[in-house]
Amino acid sequence: MMKPAGPTPVPFHTPHRAPGQADYVMQALRHGHLRPGGPFSRKTEAWLAAYTGAESVVLTHSCTAAMEIAALALGLGAGDEVIVPTFTFCATATAFERTGARIVFCDIDPATMMMDPDDLERRISDRTKVIVVTHYGGASANMEAIGVIADKRSIHIVEDAAQGFGSTRNGCALGTFGTFGAFSFHETKVVSCGQGGALIVNTDDPALLERVSSIVERGTDHARVKLGVKSFYEWTGPGSSFLLGELEAAILLAEFEALQENLASRTHIASMMIHGLEEAALPLAVIGADGQTKSNFHFIPVLAESTVTATHLKLHLKRNGIDSRQHYVPLHLSPRAREMNYGPAKLPAAEQAWGRLLRLPVHTGMRDEDITAFLASLEAWRITGCSKQGIGEDAAQRRSIRSA
Repeated sequence: MMKPAGPTPVPFHTPHRAPGQADYVMQALRHGHLRPGGPFSRKTEAWLAAYTGAESVVLTHSCTAAMEIAALALGLGAGDEVIVPTFTFCATATAFERTGARIVFCDIDPATMMMDPDDLERRISDRTKVIVVTHYGGASANMEAIGVIADKRSIHIVEDAAQGFGSTRNGCALGTFGTFGAFSFHETKVVSCGQGGALIVNTDDPALLERVSSIVERGTDHARVKLGVKSFYEWTGPGSSFLLGELEAAILLAEFEALQENLASRTHIASMMIHGLEEAALPLAVIGADGQTKSNFHFIPVLAESTVTATHLKLHLKRNGIDSRQHYVPLHLSPRAREMNYGPAKLPAAEQAWGRLLRLPVHTGMRDEDITAFLASLEAWRITGCSKQGIGEDAAQRRSIRSA
């Protein structure tokens, strides 16, 4: 006897595939210039520069690479401090740690899961050289408040906009508010070429621009040779092989050209889901973009009333074929942070919020019937008494986190 068919699976993410990708890749293969700097690389950088209004754009093999270039260009070293929100991916810290700078973690606002400007101000010292801002889930951090704090002390801002490509704040692209911005085009992101990123340079400081050029030329002045200023190049400083290949650039250009259709689809899906969540009267709070931000809807983050409630919802959705995910353990609780004595040891807002967070899928592979199934699953969860489970266990877990 055959088993009844289960629900059609809804994966957490399905990469968007622009219709022009295959044609552009074939063109790249035919022209044969597959290393970085080919025709598609130049076209893709030009598109991104026009879109962001940046002084300069560098296509990189990852968002991490982009932030590493920024850290090197800013000349960080031992004795310097870099403030990083504790609720972020570890690469946000490691990109700056490898220069020898000390990482100082900052607490978050649970309403946004992003950097709390008030706590940021408490963490600044006379050794602070950089504030790294992580934009979360397609929403944007409070760049106005953070900008005021940084400007009055002449501290550089670097934006980790790995999840923010396609999002804007007051009409300006994320990644364009700091000295540098970094995007990710990893396969898990809204726009993807499999593995890639970009550095957005928002300064006309000739010294910084020269350093970026040298770093991406593997620590040489080869750019001057390309311009005909010199007949040979020399080693001038630190650098590495950070650039994106031509095939990935070809894929990325097709994705850029299809960006508005991609974003429109995600907005339609997310709007239906958020409306259903708000109507359902569940023990969840949707973490959405503020009124100044137009989101790319990378995913929908929700904050449950307890850690156990979040876990219970995740398991319930899984039984119904819907893949949802929790997210980062705060970095200040990590073995690495304890080993390096990165401070502070206690950041209560992040500690109390991270276990209650659940990310719900939004991607262009989702159909209206998938959204209907998701909302029906939420209704079934509500009927089963979703908010009445595991309160004692949750209290014990929070005590365990606080004592870590």
